[in-house]
This record gives sequence, structure tokens and C-alpha cells, in this order.
Amino acid sequence: MVPEHHAIDHDDDGQPEESSPDIDAAWLEQFAALADRPTRRSDFLSGAGKLTVAGLGLGGLAGALAGSAAARTASLAASTRLKKIGLIEVTFSPFFTQIFQNPMKAYLKKKQPDWGITFGNENGSVPTGITLFNQYVAANYGVLFLSTGDQMSAWQSAVQKATTQGAIFINHSTQAVTGATQNTLFSHKQSGVDVGNAAVAWAHKNGITQPVVGLLGNLSDAQGSKRTTWAWKTIKAKFPNAKLAGSAQAVSPAAQGATAAANLLAAHPDMNIMISFDTIAGVGALTSCTHAGKTDRNKFFLGMVDAEDATLKLIAAGNSIVQANWGAFFAASGILMVKDAINAYNGKPIKPTRLILGQAITTPAQAKSFDSIAYDALNPKYAYVYTKYFKYLNTATKTGQVPPGQ
Repeated sequence: MVPEHHAIDHDDDGQPEESSPDIDAAWLEQFAALADRPTRRSDFLSGAGKLTVAGLGLGGLAGALAGSAAARTASLAASTRLKKIGLIEVTFSPFFTQIFQNPMKAYLKKKQPDWGITFGNENGSVPTGITLFNQYVAANYGVLFLSTGDQMSAWQSAVQKATTQGAIFINHSTQAVTGATQNTLFSHKQSGVDVGNAAVAWAHKNGITQPVVGLLGNLSDAQGSKRTTWAWKTIKAKFPNAKLAGSAQAVSPAAQGATAAANLLAAHPDMNIMISFDTIAGVGALTSCTHAGKTDRNKFFLGMVDAEDATLKLIAAGNSIVQANWGAFFAASGILMVKDAINAYNGKPIKPTRLILGQAITTPAQAKSFDSIAYDALNPKYAYVYTKYFKYLNTATKTGQVPPGQ
């Protein structure tokens, strides 16, 4: 039995509606009254050690499954699966609550009241996650979601078994998995390209004719490393005489970023651009840059392929060498996940792959507005996010694969 804090059941009673699950303006205007106040991205993105894990013992999976026993029996007799969604997160945190739980519950309550949703977490353990996943499958849930950083080869067997049994499965993780109805994947390449272009624009603006670039990357991750390698390729393409000072492994903790940056700066005092994989290493790098005298924003550029409140505030202030973040619109992605899954459940075709794109945040105005846009995903003012920052592909992806061009 999975411990109670691993699952929270959120069923909404109500009658089925005739309306489609599309996001329409009339309902979007009502969302503000349904959604909770956004929590801060930094609660999650500032590192695993700072995750706020909520032990929310609100009934657990056992109660949810027992409560649906009669409906499950009838559904199985009819050879259909329940209108239930099971979402497994890597852990409970304010960030996941804001990007998944709050908007998904609000969306279902208004648009699909005959659907229920259960939120669980794997608590950092792949076996725990797979056990929970298999319980959802056995309970005849119609839809299953996963959002994790696991190696997906461990999940492949369970996923293929679930979809063979008729469940709809959408994988919203850092890697694709064979057998998913849809893989939703972060575009590490595009994030690197966008931050690289931000560095190029900065160089042109400030009369930098020969960029000397240092990279703090996730060098051991074939996909994550693309954030910094594509930033460098983009700079090099625009400045053929650009020099790569060096690359160093730096992800977390901040001290790792500080050490890596200090070493690169000591060896290459002429460095004028540094790109960091994330804000955790990036904040550490900022300390070392300051100690090395790199404080003039017109002569030194520090870009981070990630975003959190602390670094967005530095950009918003307009007086720091931190001059680029990159942000994705995850709450909107969660709503698209629900929409696509229910469409698939109803027999409508959906694309097998969706890319999560984002934007480079380089101006004070962008930095000040990003959170309000990213967390208010169902506000009609921000409907453009759904078409501008996501891309559907007809090409299916398997475990270990990336879409063409990514």
C-alpha cells in the first residue's frame, strides 16, 4: 500500500456538459475567482534541497479507490475506463500545486465536471512512482499523467502495459518514453538558442567584437547539456571569432556554480560572457563574478537558462550583470495536457509529441510581468501563450529519443 501522503483525491460532483473542452473566453474570465494566488517559482526551481514537500494526508489513494468501487465494477463490465485522471509528480511542492493542481481542478470543475483527478507523488523514488502508477491502472483510471526527471527506461514496461489496457498516458517529463499516447518535452535546444541570441544582442549593443564565453552546464546529461552548447553555437554562428574559454559541470548546489565560475574566470580573465544551465549554479556564479570584478553590465553578460524570482528581480532592477533568464509556461502546458488527454479518451486523434517552448527574459518589463503571465494560464489576456509557446509534432518519440531538430 502506498503511504497516504502520496495521493490526494479531488473529485468534483456535477452533471456532464455538452460544451467542448476547448478554452473559451467566457470561462476564462471566470478563472480568476477559482484559482489560488500564485506561489513562487523559486520554491521549486532553487534546488532539490529547497523543495517544499507537503505531507498532505487527505484520505490517500486507498480511500479514493474504495469510493469508486461500484463505478469501477460497472465500467469494467462495459469494457470502458473511468473518467478519472491520475497525475504522478516527482514530489509535492508549491510549484507543482500552482502549475498543475490548481488550474487542472478549476478546468475540470467548469468544463468537465464528470471527470475526477487524483494527485500523487513518487517522493523521489522510481519504484514508489511505478507502484502508484500501477494502482491507478488497476483502479481503471482512464487517464494517467507523469511529470518527473526519472530515467524513463525504468517506466517503459509499466507505460506500455497501461496503454495496451486502454489507458491514455501523457508523459510530461524531461525524457520521452516508448508507448506514451503523447510525450510532452522541454526544448533544451531552443532555450539555449534563445539565451545565446540574447548574448549576441547584448554584444552588438555594447560594442563587444570578440565574445569570450564560459559555460556552466549539465555536461553529463545528453539533453540538458544542450542548453549551454546551443547557446555557444548560436554565439559562434554570429561571431565567428568568438572564443570558448571553457566548460564546467555546474548545476547544484550554488557553491558548485561559484567554484566553476571562479576557476574559469581565473584562467580566462578576458571572459565577457558566461552562460549557466540553471539559476542555482548561476547565482553562485554571480558571487564569483562579483569577486573577480565583473560588475559592469556593459562589459560582462551573465545569462541563465532558467528562471526564478531572485534572478528575475535582478533583471527587473536593470543594474546587474544578470541579463537573461529563460522561462517556460508550465501552467498552460498542464491545461493542454488535460485537454489532449480527454480528447484522446473520447476517441479524437491527438499528436504524439508536444514541445514546450519559452522565451528569453532580458528586459525589466519582461522580468516584472513574466510570473503573472506564466501562473495565470487561463486568463483570456494570455491566450496567445497556447499557440506561441507550444508546438505539436506528428513524429512519435521513444525512450531516449528527441524529436527531429531538437
